[in-house]
Amino acid sequence: MAKKFISFLLTFIIIFGAVFMGESVYAEDTNAIYVSPQGNDGANGSFENPLATIAAAKELAKEKSGEVTVYFRQGTYTVYDTVNFTRDDKDCVTYKAYGGEKVIFTAGVPYSGFESCTVNGVTAFKKDVGKNACFNILFSDTTTLRRTRYPESGYLYIKDVDEKYCINPDLEVDADFHKGYTALIADKNDIPPIKNVNDAVVRVLHFWKDEMLSIKSYDPSTGLLQFTKPSSMTFHKNERYFLENVFETLNEPGEWYLDKAQGILYCIPYEGESAADFTVWGGETESLISIDGVSGIRFENIIFRGNGFNVSEKRDFSQAAYDAPTCVSCRNSSGFGIRNCEFRDIAACAVFMGENVRDSAVDSCIFDNIGAQAVYIRGENLEETDPRVTKNIDVTNNLISGFGRVFYNAVGILIIHANSVNACFNEIHDGYYTAISVGWVWGYSHSITYGNKICNNLIYNIGQGWLSDMGGIYTLGNQKGTVLSGNVIHNVAADPGEGGYGGWGIYLDEGSSYILVENNLTYACGSDGYHLHYGSDNTVRNNIFALNGESQIRVVSNLGRVEGSKNTAAFENNILLSDGKALAFSRLDDKDAYSEKGNIMWDLTGGEDVYSSRNSSNKAMCFETAKRRGWLADSSAADPMFRDAAGFDFEIEDGSPAFENGFKKFDYSQAGTKAGTVIGISAQGGMTPYNAQSSAVEYTAAKEPFHFLLVLFYRIADFFTGLFKK
Repeated sequence: MAKKFISFLLTFIIIFGAVFMGESVYAEDTNAIYVSPQGNDGANGSFENPLATIAAAKELAKEKSGEVTVYFRQGTYTVYDTVNFTRDDKDCVTYKAYGGEKVIFTAGVPYSGFESCTVNGVTAFKKDVGKNACFNILFSDTTTLRRTRYPESGYLYIKDVDEKYCINPDLEVDADFHKGYTALIADKNDIPPIKNVNDAVVRVLHFWKDEMLSIKSYDPSTGLLQFTKPSSMTFHKNERYFLENVFETLNEPGEWYLDKAQGILYCIPYEGESAADFTVWGGETESLISIDGVSGIRFENIIFRGNGFNVSEKRDFSQAAYDAPTCVSCRNSSGFGIRNCEFRDIAACAVFMGENVRDSAVDSCIFDNIGAQAVYIRGENLEETDPRVTKNIDVTNNLISGFGRVFYNAVGILIIHANSVNACFNEIHDGYYTAISVGWVWGYSHSITYGNKICNNLIYNIGQGWLSDMGGIYTLGNQKGTVLSGNVIHNVAADPGEGGYGGWGIYLDEGSSYILVENNLTYACGSDGYHLHYGSDNTVRNNIFALNGESQIRVVSNLGRVEGSKNTAAFENNILLSDGKALAFSRLDDKDAYSEKGNIMWDLTGGEDVYSSRNSSNKAMCFETAKRRGWLADSSAADPMFRDAAGFDFEIEDGSPAFENGFKKFDYSQAGTKAGTVIGISAQGGMTPYNAQSSAVEYTAAKEPFHFLLVLFYRIADFFTGLFKK
């Protein structure tokens, strides 16, 4: 009995000490390794004699058995060469900040020792960084500095396209999109004389892609602008473009220009900054961490900041910034994890999980000012039984803001050839393209992407008029068991210019099939709340699609493009709220290709004056016409009784007729990061209301030809029908 009591007492003391003494107990842990900026890689890695680099800690971990924790003391750790974890390295090692200390991993090369000068009539700092300097991104101690741009605001527009600069003029497949050109014709009055024109980079925005093209030559007499590689997509007249790294527009605080020919870096300081104390960092190393073949590698409470990217000279087809370089990558591994980390001022993709990655997670992290994707998952399209399938990955409770800042067509969370991925409880905003994209097979071919859960995400202010063909959530191909639920999406805006289209809330693209879309709130998107290109056997129920600019639900499909049960989608118990006569349902090309029941429609200003269309809004049908002709056989026009829809408050009052139709309330406030959690180092989760930063969009009003006469005819017909019934 005494032995049991003594054993209990010792256990209590150990637990009590661990709880109240915090991580200081790990100083005695033989499986703990310590690293400090003041350390020495020749030391033993103890608390008193820490190492200096993560590379040295990785090597020392090999000498230990069991799970190992590497603690980093406060400070900045510069990674000059990628730290590669391979099969020879130790499994099950956690790399984390010690206690509450601030730890930063960076690849930025510091530049100081500037001298003052005058550039374009303003004070500038300059430094000789050498002609071999090739960084394309520059950081201060707080943020990314702005690369110079011409024009300083707005865009230039392609004047013409010469077919002799097309590399494959006879291309038949996707000819409208992927011919590829090595030149464009500019208006010769648009581009003034530019110092070191070959240092400038041209950015062309078209459809769902942006180009990044180095200049080979420019002829100011003809406007011929030639590039060092072909474009990935076809150039068209009037497409927008602009130039970056232009000396002549260097004039605003926070801007920089690299004269590569002379090896001189110029920066415009903010008021109060002095050349003697001025330090900036040029990111050259693209990848900080690469994991391949070793499992159980985890990072916690680390700030990753300031890597680089190179302008590729190979022709690319990088839809969704498919091939952007990566800060932290993982392949052929399981148990990979990133928790409570922060990724700030990242030049391209922040976190990549590739082929044969399983049972891994990115949880409670902050991603801010990211050049491409925040989280990118890309496996291979293997058979279901293949053990190398990428699967069982959680991307949860993350705050993603300012993605696609360098590669404009990048996606916040991109999921390709992977199944059983949970992308849930994330807040994603302020990007130029799609927030969450799932799938990479066009049409009905085999796809290993299935069974994914895209739930309770708060998505807003994306697109911002830069590109086209995007959605808050985007899917592609067969995806049995994939669920989109509990998401709140608003203010998705596509390029409004010539040829621009597609700022959609939920976008099921080519072949999207067997997907459940349920309990989502999508509103104030420039185009449609829900858009289905074509697909089979989708279920869309108990959603609210409200105040979207063109229509609330659009179905671009017919029986000729539907497989399976010959039903492209079943629309059940949804609420559709328009305003200014924007369409409710649109593009109902084939009423045999979809089913609908229990849906409620209403116009905020027009009441029952609700419209649908078969092909275009110019041939719209009012609700009564659509009912009589069988296009909307089992839906009704009634006020859903939102508390204040005009103010973007979509709480439904008691007594709403939607409940009689079977609509069930869901809690919009659950979308976004989780309340009561810590995101990154210290941010609090659940702080953004579901309707924060909402703004109204322009509505495209629908018109029914001879509307007044049709309504009059219906009334007369109803009158006489009533008489005969009596």
